Amino acid sequence: MMSFRDDLTNFGQTHLLEHMATLSPAQAQSFSKELASVDWGRARTMHESAGPGALPPLPSTLAPLDAEILSKDARDLAWKTGHDLLSRGQAGFVLMAGGQGSRLGFEGPKGACPLGLPDDLVLFEVQVRRLLRLAEICGRLPPFAVMTGPDNDEATREWFARRVGESLPEGWPEFFLQSSAPALDESGKALLSAPGRLALVPDGNGGIWQRLSESGILARWEGAGVRWIHIAGVDNLLSGPCDPVFLGFAHSRGQPLCVKSVLRTDPAERVGVYVLDENRRARVAEYTELPADSASRLDLDGLPVFREANIASHLVRVDALRDFARLDMPWHLARKKISSVDPRTGQTQETGLACKYERFLFDAFPAAQGISCMRVDRELEFAPVKNASGVDSPESARQALAAIHRHWRRSWGEFDASAWVDPRSSYGGERPGTRGQEASF
Repeated sequence: MMSFRDDLTNFGQTHLLEHMATLSPAQAQSFSKELASVDWGRARTMHESAGPGALPPLPSTLAPLDAEILSKDARDLAWKTGHDLLSRGQAGFVLMAGGQGSRLGFEGPKGACPLGLPDDLVLFEVQVRRLLRLAEICGRLPPFAVMTGPDNDEATREWFARRVGESLPEGWPEFFLQSSAPALDESGKALLSAPGRLALVPDGNGGIWQRLSESGILARWEGAGVRWIHIAGVDNLLSGPCDPVFLGFAHSRGQPLCVKSVLRTDPAERVGVYVLDENRRARVAEYTELPADSASRLDLDGLPVFREANIASHLVRVDALRDFARLDMPWHLARKKISSVDPRTGQTQETGLACKYERFLFDAFPAAQGISCMRVDRELEFAPVKNASGVDSPESARQALAAIHRHWRRSWGEFDASAWVDPRSSYGGERPGTRGQEASF
């Protein structure tokens, strides 16, 4: 059986062995454990398949994925079906929350970043309260898990442990850690963040399928009767966890994968779009890989041909998720400025932009045996918090939420346009204190 020393030699990482020789016995012991935990064969594969010298995979013939827009009657029917699924415990929710709030000027998990909302609610708390309200409506609390990142795992767990307010059931939510990979230089050599410590970085959300399986969450939830798992990103303030309409729509279409989209009207918008490849398999083409002529092509109605924008809200049937967990996902190169140290001297060095490799969860989608897509209104369901100010900022998200609350209150016969609606009291516009359906829009 090969040792990690053999792996380091075989995969071109002998500089790490040389560095270990400069450490104290205690540091060397700790460093050796970290080195042994890394799959160095995978690290080489990442660099060779997606690194600076690799040819990027270019999309071949692409066609737009069609989406359905539900009428009021269709939404009502879907809501009833989704309510039934939730009341029978057949849906769970996974929140992808591995990101930090550094772009928002906040040192901590993005989900805990102050947004200027009433009662100082943050993204984590909004999702928790929506799920608690959903449990009142449907009579059962959906299982809930949070995917953390290596930089925010401890802080995220602490936030939930110290959370002020209504007590949460023990073990709810569950937590699992996003996978990570070593940051590499241009030649594929692993970087050090400090003497005796590898520079490990999150390897994208594509590992979520495998991590759900490895953590035991998938088996536990499936054993408890869960048939659908809703996966969504933490940064969308308008995201509805385990949305009954979405669940009912997915169930009625009979496909193992269902996604939400919003209409892309601006060909220059930096957003991934749902497409069909030459084999009529669904996938997401990121704005960085969609050919310029395809991105700007307009249809007869004046809108982009590729118009179904990905908002990171996906419903996956558990049998498909098990299949996804067995896939060998492709790697993508991202550049990131990483503080590193010289392995010979232990002194901080300038490395420029390091090679950070990521997998994307939607790269599993072509393996699904069918997909359905439900287009939703951007104004009602998509307000990402990505920037400190301007577009996609806390301010723009607050404004979007306030507009929704004003509509809800008018539908209830109230006319206090400034009134905030606590997500604990209304999930989707139903009058507080009732268990009725969402408000009409």
